[in-house]
Amino acid sequence: MGPLSGIKVVEMGVFVAGPAAAAVLADWGADVVKIENPAGGDPIRALVSLGLAAIEPEVNVPLELENRNKRGVAVDVTRPEGREVVLRLLRGADVFLSNLRAGALERAGLAYADVKAVNPRIIYATLSGYGTRGPDKDRAAFDYAAFWARSGAMASLGEPGGTPPTQRPAMGDHSVGLQLAGAVSAALFHRERTGEGQAIHLSLFQAGLWMMASDIEIALATGNGYVPTGRIVPNPLWNHYQAKDGRWFHLVMIQADRFWARFCEAIGEPDLGKDERYDGVVRRGRHARELIERLDRIFATRTRDEWAAIFDRNEFIWAPVQTVLEASRDPQALALGFYETVPHRSGRDLPIVKSPVEFAATPAAIRRGAPELGEHTEEVLLEHGYGWDDIAHLREKGVFG
Repeated sequence: MGPLSGIKVVEMGVFVAGPAAAAVLADWGADVVKIENPAGGDPIRALVSLGLAAIEPEVNVPLELENRNKRGVAVDVTRPEGREVVLRLLRGADVFLSNLRAGALERAGLAYADVKAVNPRIIYATLSGYGTRGPDKDRAAFDYAAFWARSGAMASLGEPGGTPPTQRPAMGDHSVGLQLAGAVSAALFHRERTGEGQAIHLSLFQAGLWMMASDIEIALATGNGYVPTGRIVPNPLWNHYQAKDGRWFHLVMIQADRFWARFCEAIGEPDLGKDERYDGVVRRGRHARELIERLDRIFATRTRDEWAAIFDRNEFIWAPVQTVLEASRDPQALALGFYETVPHRSGRDLPIVKSPVEFAATPAAIRRGAPELGEHTEEVLLEHGYGWDDIAHLREKGVFG
């Protein structure tokens, strides 16, 4: 019942970014068929071989997260008969989505020209590490590399002179997946108006540059590149502090002069608001180090919950610095219904993080968990004109593994 209800998507994705984009489209109502190699399928199915688990768990959480709402077909596209199966599915599809490298799609006979020949209206959506042109267009990548390290994000964080921090799993992949889902929707809207299909492309590197666009733009315009400053920042009201109980919080009062006097009253230090050294954002910037050190001592006198009550009473802009476990239990996330529970083949109910866009008239939903490898192969082929004899013949040929 989502906004893309009736749209048919064929996905050939691995790991996270491509499958995540298809999962968003599926949340939005599209019928997504995931094509996998019968010899093991999407590598995310084997967490042990990826070094992510000591033994294969009962519930493969990454697999479930990135592949909910899909139907699974196992076909060996390196065989001519397997390629023909995929092309037949694509004849009736609206979208082909893949994050396999361009060379792999070309070798499989599934480049844009091949697919367009059987379905000129297709939206051919691909995702790469570094884009379709330039010296690194064929370079392999994960989001840790192209999105995080190379975009400038990794070198912009952390303390001055310290070790740059790495990202957490799929931070880039999930944002890129949502971006690609939006691009597919725009291309479908264009096709609705004109009848014209097209190829669209997004790279992890370009998405990382877009994430860093505020800093990149300054570098382009002025030649000055940001380097980490740590907590010594010109505006102490746009900074993070540690409370008495060791828990951190982040103040984000960008319009510092608007809040300064009231802030000083609220924290029990009205004299700070009258101190000429701190009169105005420019002067506070000149004395940022001493002021931040003073605020550190003040904030160390109360617990975070005590400060939270003061901040909220004064309508300050702030947030607690939460652990992942705290975020997973955040009452605001629960109030938003951001975790949807679906039955799992293990017999337990599995909570899954929803995609973030809300549609009032056509709500998105997670209807089921990830398919087993090839779970819906026969079902999907029967829908596309194959008979049982045809399926038996393909099985004998080894097309299904």
